[in-house]
Amino acid sequence: MKRFYIFAIALLTLAVCGCDPIIDDRQMGGIVPQEKLDISVTNLTEGSNAIVLENKTPHTGSYWDTGICISTRRCDTIVMPYVGDVEIKFTGLCDGGQVTTTHKVHITKIDHPVQKEWTLFAGSSTEGKKWTWNINGTAGAVYGTAGWLTQFAPEWDVKPLDELEDRDCSLVFDLNGGANVSKVDASGRVIEKGTFSFDMGVTKANPDDGLQWSIGQITLNGVSMLSGHPYYDSGTKVTTFEILKLTDNEMVLCYNTPDADAWTDATFWMLCRKQ
Repeated sequence: MKRFYIFAIALLTLAVCGCDPIIDDRQMGGIVPQEKLDISVTNLTEGSNAIVLENKTPHTGSYWDTGICISTRRCDTIVMPYVGDVEIKFTGLCDGGQVTTTHKVHITKIDHPVQKEWTLFAGSSTEGKKWTWNINGTAGAVYGTAGWLTQFAPEWDVKPLDELEDRDCSLVFDLNGGANVSKVDASGRVIEKGTFSFDMGVTKANPDDGLQWSIGQITLNGVSMLSGHPYYDSGTKVTTFEILKLTDNEMVLCYNTPDADAWTDATFWMLCRKQ
């Protein structure tokens, strides 16, 4: 009988609770109209590549997309590696949702230091930097295969120079308003145009001795590398490459599938700055 009473009380409690739910019926706030956003994007000094981002809009969170990084601060200073017109995207985070707008800022000079790889890839002038096959510096062995994670130049199967795809083409990297890259033919006519990005924090090591093998990665978007496919697979386009060497005058890139074992056939690209 005692158990019956306990069970009955429990059922009554559940019934009472079920009839009186707790409901948070507060209405969501509104979305700030784009024209009411109080934001600014300005050079720190005239033409500077240091850009000041400021959001003074009440009750609105900040999400700045500069193209090279994201900031969620109400006020922040970002050092850009570009010259020319740079577009900054702002998303205001309101109680009722989001509102997005863009602002442009004009950069005329690199007066704040940037990561050195930007200028190694693209130079410091508005013309950018042109890269082509490093034929003279490699005795013609510019595109071919060698050991993945272990070697630094094509030493196994190598494409003869007269059979090279894009034999007389070049890649032009520039920083005019963004991280741009174009493929041009011998006359300078643009064949493809896109963008590039890199991450020098992504490296790989030689599993045999544990020493660092690659120094970073570069990704091409909208434009293909010279002979931009694996050596034995012309139907597969390569967009992300391991960087084995990058100086003011030389670039060595490599590709293999991410799950490839050491010493398997990797494809190598040997490039140099075109004077």
